[in-house]
Amino acid sequence: MTIKFSRTQNESVYLDPRKDFEPKTVVSETRRDPLTGQISRIFPFRKLMLHQHDWTPFVEESKQKFCPFCPEVMERVTPKFPAPIAAEGRIRAGDAVAIPNLNPYGKHAAVVIMTDRHYVPMHEIDIQLIAESFRAGLIYLQRVAAVDPDGARYGSINWNYMPYSGGSLIHPHLQVLAEPEPCTFDNRMIMASAEYARNNKNNYWTDLVETEAARGERYLGKTGRAQWLCAYAPRHVGDVLGIMPGRRTIDDITDQDLNELAAGLINVIRYYASCNIPSFNTALYLARQEDEGFTAHVRIVGRFTISPLVGSDITHMQILHDDPWTVILPEVVAEEIKKEPLNQFA
Repeated sequence: MTIKFSRTQNESVYLDPRKDFEPKTVVSETRRDPLTGQISRIFPFRKLMLHQHDWTPFVEESKQKFCPFCPEVMERVTPKFPAPIAAEGRIRAGDAVAIPNLNPYGKHAAVVIMTDRHYVPMHEIDIQLIAESFRAGLIYLQRVAAVDPDGARYGSINWNYMPYSGGSLIHPHLQVLAEPEPCTFDNRMIMASAEYARNNKNNYWTDLVETEAARGERYLGKTGRAQWLCAYAPRHVGDVLGIMPGRRTIDDITDQDLNELAAGLINVIRYYASCNIPSFNTALYLARQEDEGFTAHVRIVGRFTISPLVGSDITHMQILHDDPWTVILPEVVAEEIKKEPLNQFA
């Protein structure tokens, strides 16, 4: 195993006006992702303290507006797939319904309406809601790959929960994308995984899990086969990975896998709720069978606003420099998640 955890501690000195302008030293960290080498910056906060956000006014206001995903109008106003993708027009898995995206941002794009409920608070998100919704997304990816194998070679399933995450509607929904080429970050992971496999004659993701489990600093535990850990070089606050050993493609993922992923995601979502992180982004990353060394996995990061009324947790560092940053150490996140009273990580 050759997993390398590279970090640089940066010391900044200023004269502190809060202490009669005495010199003060502040330490931050710059870390590199063990797989891609991408920089992640960790600012000198050790405990994230956010205001408790009340979504009630936003939810009530949204109920007064038109919502195409609510059951009383969904059948009438949402589009249908062509017959080769879904003879029935839409794809259903339990309560979840996959429909075409009216504003696609790729060659093949779908939206999964996760539930009839217009709003689901964090503490009411359950395994069934997540697993059925991701299953509907996987069915869509499998069908477009069968119809257009060259144009739907790479797919992902994504979740923007509530507006701070970039979600355009309150009603819970997933974004599903399939294109000829992977997204930029996906491609970086796929290429780096293949290079690691060639150089080390082993799977990076397997080595990562074994290394993190042995160290214990960021390893969270298992939900079935799924292995969970906090990312060493986080892309954002509360960055957690759920790795699925032996899985790679859209055809590898079973219903049991989805249930196990859902159980782990709920553990993390409960942690977010406990420290007042009101939104999150989630992605299920998948590849092709020929992408040697890659392992399917899910990633979830928390989203918030810097102040109660205005602001964003996305800055020039992410948008213009592609340098992720966070305000809490992943080791602290791991410790706090494992302390959660309803934690189900084994």
